[in-house]
Parts: sequence; C-alpha cells; structure tokens
Amino acid sequence: MKSFFLFLFIFLLLPLNLAASTDKIVKDSIISQGKERTFYLFVPENVKVAKPAPLILLLHGSGRNGLSLVEKWKDLASKEGIILVGPDAADSSHWSLPGDGPNFLHDLVETLKSKYPINPRRVYLFGHSAGATFALYMSLLESEYFAATAIHAGALHTQDTSLMDYGKRKIPIAIFVGTRDQFFPLAAVRATREALNSRGFAVELTEMPGHDHWYYDLAPKINLSSWEFLKKYELAEDPQYAEYNSPKAVKEINGDIGEINELMGKATDLMRQFNAKEEELKKKDNVKERDSIIKVAREEISLLTESEAVHREIVLVAERLIKMNPKGIYPQYFSLIAQLERKRAESVGTMREYAELLLSDQPHNTITIKRNEAVLKAERLQQEADELEQQAERLRAHDE
Repeated sequence: MKSFFLFLFIFLLLPLNLAASTDKIVKDSIISQGKERTFYLFVPENVKVAKPAPLILLLHGSGRNGLSLVEKWKDLASKEGIILVGPDAADSSHWSLPGDGPNFLHDLVETLKSKYPINPRRVYLFGHSAGATFALYMSLLESEYFAATAIHAGALHTQDTSLMDYGKRKIPIAIFVGTRDQFFPLAAVRATREALNSRGFAVELTEMPGHDHWYYDLAPKINLSSWEFLKKYELAEDPQYAEYNSPKAVKEINGDIGEINELMGKATDLMRQFNAKEEELKKKDNVKERDSIIKVAREEISLLTESEAVHREIVLVAERLIKMNPKGIYPQYFSLIAQLERKRAESVGTMREYAELLLSDQPHNTITIKRNEAVLKAERLQQEADELEQQAERLRAHDE
C-alpha cells in the first residue's frame, strides 16, 4: 500500500453577477477550491427581503445537469416562494466525495445567502438517482447544516453505512421509490430505511406501485410530496457546518496514515518470516524430525498471532480516521481499509489454526485434511481482502 498525504485547499469565492429576480432560471458559476463550478438558479418574483425564503439544493441524476431538476421544480417554487439551485456535478456521470461536496455545496449555499433573502434554517436537499444517493451522503455528513432531505430513487450502498456515524443530528429524510425501479431495487431501498431508522434517523419511505426509475414524467407529483415533507422541518438553531480539517486534525490524520503504513509494513515482514518457516518445514521428515517440526510450528504460531494483532490494530486506526472524515480522501476509502484488514486478520487467524494442527495428536491423514481446508479458507479470505484493496485504490486514484 503506497503512502499518501493530505493537502488543504484554499478557495476564493468570486462575486456573482446574477440577473435580478425575473422569475427565470439563471445559469451562472462560482469559483470553489480553485475550480469554476456551474449552477442554475431560480428566484421567484414573490420572494421578499422581509420574509426570507427556503432554499432547495437540487442534485441531478447521472448524465444530466442542474437545469434538469430546476426546470421540474420551477412551477411549484413559484407558487410556494422557494429559491432553487441546481449545481452541476464535476463529472455529469456521477457525484463524488469530496470533489462535489460538502465543501462545494457549502460554498454555493453561503454565496447565495449573501445575495438573496434565504432562511438559513430552511435549506433543504433533494436528489434523483445518483444525486439522491449523494444527497443521503450530504445529509449524514452535514446533518446540522441542512434542515431535511427528500430523494427519489436512491439508496446507501452496504459500504456506506459507516457514514451514519457522522450524523450528529438525526436529520429527517423522505425516500420515494418505484416498486419497479431497475437501478435501486425495493429491497435495497428498504434496507437503507431500516439501517437509518435503527440508528435513530426519521426516515419515511413512500413506495410507488408500478413506477420505475424514470422521474421526469411524475416530477410534479414527486416534487409536491417532497415539498410537503420538507416544509415541516426547520433547524432549531442556526446551521452548523462540520469542519473536519483544522490544522490540528490534518496533523493527526497524517500521523494515523503514517501509522497504518508502518503497521502494514510490519504485517508484510511477519508474513515473510512465516513463509520462510513454511519452507523450512517442507524439508523436514514428519516422523524422524517430529520435535523439530513442533518447534518450528510454535514459532509460526507466534508470528501469526502477532500478525493478526497488527491487522486488527490497522482496523482500529482506520476506524479512527473514518470518524475524522478527512477532506481530500473519499470517505469510503478508510471504510474499505478497515474491511479488508478485518479479512486479513481473519485469514491470518485461520493460518494460525493451520499451524496449531501440527501440535495435534490426531492421525496424520486427519491433520492433512484439516490443514488443506484451512489453507483454502485463508486463501478465500485473502482474495476477498485483495478485491477490497483494489476498490480502495480505485477510489483513491479517482480522488487524486
């Protein structure tokens, strides 16, 4: 595993040159973290300075842009006096952490709040498909910043459940999904609701009979139901944006990353020593050199016991990093590290059982069969760990 470093980004927000409110959708951009980011804004004519309006942040589906949702919400927003903003993902095919949020979304909302009469306690999230899943991410990471969230056709993946640890406030969430959604099956969406509800989040699930993944034809109905849910909620206090990367936190994060790299190196060295012992055993006669075999087996057991402890220590450090939510690293990355290191710890534990069998008084044939079974189990666990490592490397490469 290659080591890497975290970098803090300094961003400059440029003044917006937005047209006056004309009840039209306006396309514009800001500079966030050194990059120009496009968004679509709609401010109804009935929005008044004397009565700050709610703001809905709309997160589009794959292959689309912010306009695709703002257009569908415009009529309802005009009637209800809602300000809408639909940002574009950096890559229209998907939303990514941390490239698309929470920093960029925070920059966008704060800039709009400086220009328009927005009620800071009534900033909401709505997302469709890929944008729906990303809206769930943002809800968990910034539960004290957004008042409530509604999504259509989205769910958390199994490896995303660790994000629930970030939710300081149990943000209200509404999920709308068709019973025939081909991309987010009902079982997966129900599992998301159950996982969130089990952690104290107030999640309402609306299952739409016969409806599939397509949002746009039923947008008026979905949007109205979403608004009826969202408008019930308002932050009890002024919004709090979670900052995870103070200079002190960055130092701690880099220290933990260095510790993981050191522990991984130690685990590799221990396995190298174990493999050398295995080669030594292959040269011994099982009958004539029984005492010598037992001696080597005990040395193997000691090495494997220490190796298993090292892998479990890596899990603890990775879990500590998950809670710190470092910027610049995809939040799932350290979750995957924790998962793969658990697999490796279990694999090493199985190999310890494999070595311990050499100390057994069982018949030689029985010992051979059990050792072969242990090897197969250990190899399967190691393969699963390798697959998780590849996922982690892909996430890190994408983020960089």
